[in-house]
Amino acid sequence: MSAVVRHLRFHGRGGEGVKLASRIVSRAAFVAGWTVQDSPLYGAERRGAPVVAFVRCSDGPIHERGYIEMPDVVVLMDHSLLAHLDAAVLHGLGEDSLLLVNTAQPAEEIKAGYAVPGRVVTLDVSTIALDLLGHRWLSAPMAGLAVKATALAPWPTLAQAVAIELTEIGLDSEFVERNLRATQQAFEAAPAVGWAAAGKAPPPARASATALFVLPRLPARVAAPSIDAEATSALRTMDGWRVFRPVVDLTRCTRCFLCFALCPEGAIQLDSQHYPVIDYDHCKGCLVCVNECPPKAISEVREEAA
Repeated sequence: MSAVVRHLRFHGRGGEGVKLASRIVSRAAFVAGWTVQDSPLYGAERRGAPVVAFVRCSDGPIHERGYIEMPDVVVLMDHSLLAHLDAAVLHGLGEDSLLLVNTAQPAEEIKAGYAVPGRVVTLDVSTIALDLLGHRWLSAPMAGLAVKATALAPWPTLAQAVAIELTEIGLDSEFVERNLRATQQAFEAAPAVGWAAAGKAPPPARASATALFVLPRLPARVAAPSIDAEATSALRTMDGWRVFRPVVDLTRCTRCFLCFALCPEGAIQLDSQHYPVIDYDHCKGCLVCVNECPPKAISEVREEAA
């Protein structure tokens, strides 16, 4: 009998801990006795860009690699990605699939609003992280949601995985302990939904004889990039990438120009009096300006309240 492989696909934005969340889940599964495989996929974009990661768990050898096209479970760390078709969050979901969403919205609202096939579970993990960690660090508590919902491993095993992964990236023991509390709160709040009964085992590969393919020698220009249209970045808005937006208090601003000079996206301009003006259509919410402002005239405001 061939091994049954369970497929989890993680979606989020750069800086939310997508890669680390997938590693915690795979570590917990490994400690629990599964054969596991995990891998992230992301480009050169900065904080806020869509990121995806994959975890495979099996009771036997795993002979698959690459992108997970038909996931058993999708773990969505930023619900705003549902509105971005290029993020392909719902790609490959079927009636037996499970979508886990970090949002305060009810599961029924997400399922109906985005025509989600299969089951939907929602949990406001962002609030848990803000309350216990002081910031929207989602990796460990989202792993708690995923592990509990799938019954992948018991709490002691997950706690061990969180401690190992966070310690390996250099976090101190006090911060690891706070993450454990956040993870436990998410774990206890999440329902134990379980996997679909049938699971998804990939069809066995079949070898077939094919003619030898000779790769032709091509000129170098074939591999050169093509520019089909110019200035397209100005046409694409990035407001959906933000969780927090920077807000300038002009009464405290000293017009030092640091925010203007250091904004990695060029989303801060100066008005006629040399005060900063933020272009929210193209601000990704990296908050470099908040961290670098000497008089602390720029604060961060959660997007829902802005």
